[in-house]
Amino acid sequence: MAKARAGNDRSRPSSRTRDGGARAPRDGAKRPAVDAPRVPRQRRAFSTVGGPVDTSGDPAEAATLERLWDVDAGLARALTHGFHAYAGRMHPSIARGAIERWTAPADLVVDPFCGSGTVLVEACGLGRAAVGVDASPLGVAIAEVRTTPLGEAGRAELVAEATRIAEEAGENARKRRRPTIPTWGAREFTRFHPHVAFELFALRELVMDTPRTAVGRALRLCFSSNLVKLMKAGPEAPRDGETKRIARGLPSRLLKDRAVELASGLAALEKRTPPGTPPPRVSLGDARDLGAAVATASARLVLSSPPYAGTYDYAAQHDARFAWLELPRRTFEANQIGARSASGGFGADPRAWRLAESRYLTEMARVLKPGGHALLIVGDGVVGDQPEHAPTAIADAAEPLGLVPVARASQLRPTLDRRLREIFHQTPRQEHLLLLRRK
Repeated sequence: MAKARAGNDRSRPSSRTRDGGARAPRDGAKRPAVDAPRVPRQRRAFSTVGGPVDTSGDPAEAATLERLWDVDAGLARALTHGFHAYAGRMHPSIARGAIERWTAPADLVVDPFCGSGTVLVEACGLGRAAVGVDASPLGVAIAEVRTTPLGEAGRAELVAEATRIAEEAGENARKRRRPTIPTWGAREFTRFHPHVAFELFALRELVMDTPRTAVGRALRLCFSSNLVKLMKAGPEAPRDGETKRIARGLPSRLLKDRAVELASGLAALEKRTPPGTPPPRVSLGDARDLGAAVATASARLVLSSPPYAGTYDYAAQHDARFAWLELPRRTFEANQIGARSASGGFGADPRAWRLAESRYLTEMARVLKPGGHALLIVGDGVVGDQPEHAPTAIADAAEPLGLVPVARASQLRPTLDRRLREIFHQTPRQEHLLLLRRK
């Protein structure tokens, strides 16, 4: 990583220099299917990591933040980190380094936007208590599965059940037994090749019939984790505009493979976790009101990546998974923060964004112990139709709440969207590590 020049600006981290059933159509595909690779390709938490780092604030803390950007790529699939893709994931290397730096064993780490649970996994492995909250029922479900120990017997049961389901679904396919298609299922034939959709519906019937025990919940997420990989188009298509060619039987094999991967990751996490460490607590909730989940002045570290203004619509990102797992989406759509304005603007609605930012920062200040820290990964976004320098906006809102900006380290991020290039044409777009301290 290139060495960055320390900023000369104010102690406030700031810089302007600077991710009943419906009838289904018949399978009309004529070309032979080609089996997909058995080894999953590497998934990265960030689309771009690397390059010069611009820093400001306390020199020692800024240097620590700069080192955190120099991520250990080997941790991307360590423990349970590679189990289930999720938009905007924090890199495990950043989470691990931050927890080691600003907490001690048995301290409480809180992630109010926990997503799929990266912070919780790392906190558990380092012997810290952890609480995660998220408005997405999908994120909470993934985080629970990734942090719930099954023990040797439970892991064996998970793999055995996945194997049984895969074999039964394969046998049903060989005997031409058509699964029941849910009322919402007809549209899924636009996302998946017909032979893939039929196999997925057969698998889903068997998976959803398992009891909602820890193993049953894990099976549901093993099924969910493969959906995007099996779509006609997407990030793994050969070229833009082309559809993927997927062999019959591959969905069933991938279910078993993912169960084996999860069992292995959980075994590694259980081995790494110090004796006596409490399992992380994960709850469906709102970062703007953590009262029921986290006590006042109880946390040594808040470690989180709040939504970026006008960047992600998490409900839309995971539309297929909400449908196939039958998770409630409307409440999440209403509660998610920072999505592009429904009133026609490109970025987040200014009034709603400012209010949400103030409220979640208020809650972070409330749950932190005096002298505790908040490390936030934030990205420059769009509010209204204007670019927002995230560290400056957060510092302005945080200081009156007793959260003092300490240091910042920022890296440039590419702007691929044409409209975003127009908005940021005179302003570098960056992603930032922003450290705050509770008075």
